[in-house]
Amino acid sequence: MSNQLSYQLFELIKTLSKSEKRYFKLYAKRNLTEKELVFIQLFDVIDKMDQYEEKKITQKFPTLQGSLISNHKANLYEKLLMSLRLLKHSTPGIRVKELISFSDVLLQKGLHFQSLNQLQKAKKLAGTYHLNILKLEIIEFEKQIEASYITRSHQQRAKELSDESNQIRELIKTEGKWSNLALKMYDYYLKFGHIKNKNDLSQITAFFESRLPGETVYELSFYGKIYKSQSYVWFHYITQNFVECYKHSLNWINTFNDVPAMKINEVDLYMKGLHNCLSALFYCDDAIRFKRNLELLEKFIANNQSSFNNNQKILAFIYFETAKLNLFFLEGKFTEGAKYTIELAEKLKIYEKHIDISRVLTFNYKIACLKFGSDDYKGAIKHLNFIINHPELSLREDIQSFARILNLIAHYELGNDELLEYQVKSTYKFLLKLEDMGKVQTAVFEFLKKSVDVNEEQLTPSFIELKNKLDSILEDEHERRPTLYLDIISWLESKINNCSVEQVIRQKKLANMNK
Repeated sequence: MSNQLSYQLFELIKTLSKSEKRYFKLYAKRNLTEKELVFIQLFDVIDKMDQYEEKKITQKFPTLQGSLISNHKANLYEKLLMSLRLLKHSTPGIRVKELISFSDVLLQKGLHFQSLNQLQKAKKLAGTYHLNILKLEIIEFEKQIEASYITRSHQQRAKELSDESNQIRELIKTEGKWSNLALKMYDYYLKFGHIKNKNDLSQITAFFESRLPGETVYELSFYGKIYKSQSYVWFHYITQNFVECYKHSLNWINTFNDVPAMKINEVDLYMKGLHNCLSALFYCDDAIRFKRNLELLEKFIANNQSSFNNNQKILAFIYFETAKLNLFFLEGKFTEGAKYTIELAEKLKIYEKHIDISRVLTFNYKIACLKFGSDDYKGAIKHLNFIINHPELSLREDIQSFARILNLIAHYELGNDELLEYQVKSTYKFLLKLEDMGKVQTAVFEFLKKSVDVNEEQLTPSFIELKNKLDSILEDEHERRPTLYLDIISWLESKINNCSVEQVIRQKKLANMNK
């Protein structure tokens, strides 16, 4: 077994609950002699490790060398998966596959009618939970039995199966097209974030429209509707049309409301729909609807988390905590939010190994913004440096860019003039390399370069001049992208009026909610 698979074995064991460990040992000890249970001892050794150490295994099993210990590891890994498979048999997909396997066993015994009965059960379950690929497999199996054996089915049976097969193939084909488009939109966002200018808008629009699936004679399946909503959500999210993004997120949620059983069968997808709904409302600055949907997400998690698997628990954590941070921004409560991030940091330690780096970067940027808004500039710089110094520079280029700009402003607030001069040059080069030097960024750079030599009496007029320039630039909707990441206007207003950023933003939020 390779080192990579050894670590995978360690990782799998560390995810097991007490009940899963207990069931594994009961399962593994059946029909085996003590001599054959070396992999149980191996399991105990690895289970006690805090981190994987090959040396401990070789010390425990000195007589097992080379391929022998590798074989025991491979055996242990397979047995763990088999025990989990038997224990976690309640999902509809697994149950359908089980019925198909029963049908195959009965067919081999020559019990054709019993085999078809199992397939009928499987088809009904697959239909209930919209498992179209499995349903096609069942139909093809039925066709095979009908074509090979005299089952005395009625004369229209062949036509029924043929029509059913054609319909399900068309549904799967359309599902696949929408699924591919949604994935491509998501991939674009992970790399580039929101569009930067008119040229980006033209390119992403042409790309999206050229890949839209054509009309179909059949109504979209459940998953087809979800993937269609996903595609439009990502397209409008990327192009900053958050009202349309919200509308398609609602379509996503309503597809689940039409088939309530799917909320439990597809927990991940349902929570993701709510998450996208919340993200759109956040950028629409709609605190009232945001709170309403946050309560919906919180209630769903509270009512169902006892049955969540590990992956669903991680996603629930990501979606809920992201929304909670966004609510601090929506209400302008930066000091309260900054205090909460201390608690969040402890929670992140529990999940950090299981959260993708894109989410980690996002969390760090939001935490940095909350700390900046509460005048904790050193705390903000700490989280911004995590982003700036991260080796995955090709991921989330948008956050990489604005983390550097916010870092400059934080150093400016701390009076780090010498460091600021160097940071301005390096950030300028970085943004040029990414082709992310918009008018807003250019104006900010010009101000920061000049500010080092500006005396205190001239600062306020300089702030007013920069604010007026930015107000003019932001009249162009295609130049507003920076405001999604950094409320630089409110920062300038705080400098002009000699008050905190939090006071300025809080006043704006309260006025918006009252309006």
